[in-house]
Amino acid sequence: MRLAAPRSLLGQFIALHLAVALAAAIILFWSASALLHQTSGHFQRNLLRQQAALSIAAAGAGRPAPQVTILSGGMAVTTIGPDRRVQRSDGPSRPDILAAAPLDRAAHFFRRGAVQGYSVPAGDGWVVVSQDDADPAVVTDDIVRAFLLRFALICLPIAALAPLIVVLLARRLMLRMRAVSTIAATIGPRSLETRLPLGRLPLEAEPLAEATNAALDRLAAALRVQAAFAADVAHELRTPLAVIRLRADALADRDVRDPIIAAVDRAARVIAQLLALADLEQPLHEGGTPVDLHTLGERVVVDRAPAILASGRTISLERCGEAHLNGHPEALTLALENLIDNAARHTAPGTSIVVKTGPGRQISVNDDGVPIADASLAKLKHRLWRDAGADVEGTGIGLSIVERVANAHDGRLIVQRGAGGRGLNFILSMKDDITN
Repeated sequence: MRLAAPRSLLGQFIALHLAVALAAAIILFWSASALLHQTSGHFQRNLLRQQAALSIAAAGAGRPAPQVTILSGGMAVTTIGPDRRVQRSDGPSRPDILAAAPLDRAAHFFRRGAVQGYSVPAGDGWVVVSQDDADPAVVTDDIVRAFLLRFALICLPIAALAPLIVVLLARRLMLRMRAVSTIAATIGPRSLETRLPLGRLPLEAEPLAEATNAALDRLAAALRVQAAFAADVAHELRTPLAVIRLRADALADRDVRDPIIAAVDRAARVIAQLLALADLEQPLHEGGTPVDLHTLGERVVVDRAPAILASGRTISLERCGEAHLNGHPEALTLALENLIDNAARHTAPGTSIVVKTGPGRQISVNDDGVPIADASLAKLKHRLWRDAGADVEGTGIGLSIVERVANAHDGRLIVQRGAGGRGLNFILSMKDDITN
C-alpha cells in the first residue's frame, strides 16, 4: 500500500526532515563503522608485519622470536622450511591457517573466519603469523564494538533533535503565516482598505503579500470607478427623463401620453436603483445607529400603502416580537421598499402582502401570489436576472440591493416559498451590531 504524503505544509516539512535525519543517522553510523573497522584492520596488519619482522630477525640471530605484547594472547608464529614443513611454532596451533597460507615469493594477508594471517618469505622458507580476533586478550574488536554502541547512543538523540528543532522553527513560521491569513480572511466589501502586513512573512513569501496588496488596490480602484460610473450615468439621465415626462404630460392624447409616462417612470425607477446600488457598493460607515425595525416598517408601509391598495392588493404590518439592532436606517428603508415594490409588481391583484418585524433582528415581506418554478426561485437574487416568462416589468436590481444591505449588516437575504407552497417569503436577517 502506498503511503500518501501529508497535505499540510508543516506535515510535509516534518516528514521530510524525519526521513533526512533517519537517512543521515544510518549513513553516519555505517560510515563510522566502516572507518573504524578499516582503521582496526590497518592497525592489526601493521602488528602482524611487525611480528613477522621480529621473528625473521630473531631467526637470523638464532634467538627465540619475541612477540608484540599488545596482541600476544591471540597470536601464533610459525616458521616453515623449504620443504613446506613446520620447523618451529609459537602460540596456538592452527593447522587450517597453515594449510590456507599462500607460500610463494610475495607477502600475503589472508583470513579464515575470525583469524587473520600473514605469510612472508624468510630465506628459503616462510614465516606465517596469525591473530585470532575472538581471543579474549585481543581488545581491538572489543574497542570497535564498544565505540560503535556508544556512538549510536549519541548519534540517535542528535539525529532526533535536529528534526525537532526544525519542527519548532517551522511551527513558528506557520503561526506567522496563519496570522497573516487571518488578516486576509477579514478583507471584504466593507474592509477593502485592509492590507496584508509586510515584514511578518519570510522573504520568499513577501512577494506574494505585496502582489496581493497590489491586487486589492486595483480591485478597490475598479469598484470606485464602477460605482462612480453608475452614479454619473444615472445623474446624466435624470434631467432628460424629467424633460421627456414634462412634455409627455402636455400631450392631449391619452393613448400616446400614458405609455410614454409609464416608460419614463420605469426608467426613473431604474436610475434610482442604480444610484442606490452605486451608493451601497461603497463601504457603509461603521457602527450604525439604533434602529427599531417595527417603527421603520410602519413608516415604509404607510408610504407604500396608497399605491398598493389602488392596484387592488392589500398590505399589512405584523409585529412578531421585539426587533432592534444597530444599523443604517436609510439602507434598511431602501431594502424594505424594494421588497414591497417587488411583491407588488410580481403578484396579481387581490394578493395580500404582509410585512413582519421580528422575532429578533429580522424583517420579512410575505405574499400569497402564484408559485414560481424552482429554477426561477434559485436565480431570484442574481443581479439583472429577470424571469423570461414573466409579463411584468423589472430591472433585476431590487433584490441585489436588498442582499447588499443584508451583507452590510453582517446578515443575509433568505428567499423561500410561503405556507402551502403559495407565494414567497423574503426574510432580511441581520446581526445585532456592526463592528467592522
